[in-house]
Amino acid sequence: MNMKKIKIAGAFAIMATLFSSCADTTFEPIPVGQLMGDSLVANYKIPQLIDSFMTDSDTYSDVKYSKQNSGLFTADLIKSTGDVVIKGVVTSSDVEGNIYKYMTIQEDNGQAIKISIDASGLSGIYPLGQRVWIRCNGLYLGKYAQSPQIGTLYYNTTKFVTKQTIKYDSVKMKNDTTITTIYRKEPGRIPLPVALKAIHAFGMPDLSLAKADTMTIAEIRAAGPSVINKLVCIKNAYFTGKGADYGLPVSLKDDELIFAPSTNGVGYPQSREIKDPTGSIFISTSEYSKFAGYKLPSSGNIGNITAIVGWYNDKKAAVTPTSVTTEIYHQLTLRGMMDLGKGFESYHAEIDKK
Repeated sequence: MNMKKIKIAGAFAIMATLFSSCADTTFEPIPVGQLMGDSLVANYKIPQLIDSFMTDSDTYSDVKYSKQNSGLFTADLIKSTGDVVIKGVVTSSDVEGNIYKYMTIQEDNGQAIKISIDASGLSGIYPLGQRVWIRCNGLYLGKYAQSPQIGTLYYNTTKFVTKQTIKYDSVKMKNDTTITTIYRKEPGRIPLPVALKAIHAFGMPDLSLAKADTMTIAEIRAAGPSVINKLVCIKNAYFTGKGADYGLPVSLKDDELIFAPSTNGVGYPQSREIKDPTGSIFISTSEYSKFAGYKLPSSGNIGNITAIVGWYNDKKAAVTPTSVTTEIYHQLTLRGMMDLGKGFESYHAEIDKK
């Protein structure tokens, strides 16, 4: 036997030994959780967190505006000698651009909260169906237009007209206006490096965990603030082809029958009315979403609409701070076209052709 054949035979012998030894080895599987992050012990539920740390403290630097807007905008430091940890499942997705720099998480009991983070593309870090634990110590819990969210401290500086008098001279009537700058505290966006330390993803994303509770529009209205940030599914719902003007439905022109016409850089969301057999509510869409220019489904498309419930509370003061009217609006946010479900098949087929 020549040396070449001896070397080849020796190589096969070594390989056979290795494979036979591997066959006899028993491996202990590594739990997926150990590969995908740390699991913390949640010691607070979302309602308990809100009750323990959120107040209605006035946040305006001007007493007059604090009285007029008490409880609308707040920011309270989450401070405790021990860990303050909540957990939930990510129910939001910013893939289609209608959700921007925040995510929502929901507990098994359906309670939900918004987490404001100064980063886009959050679904690449905390995807839909991802289980997360949040260590809240050092973050802020507050209200934005009475909608609770976790963030950091932000000072919103706004200029308000505080005095207006009319002076007369021999030439013309003249308005003399005084502008005063005041500020308010509110929850701002958490810097991404801080968020990555506070928010721990655990395990693999599981879409089945991001469950939407079936509710009628009337039930959403009746629930008040308890459904804020909750993922819901409304059945037998349809678009009416109407928009909103100060909270009231208005007819739209033909070129406005899309989700969100351009606001020429202003950037505020556009409202479109939907109905079910129990009532009506508005869906709010950003002009920067991928589906902003999509034609609205016709009223003949009736089916399941899934959305995140929002809440906007605006207190409009009259001449004196003691004369205040409160206007409360529920509104919905679609995560994307995937939220138009059963009953909208023909609509999806139509937009897929374009």
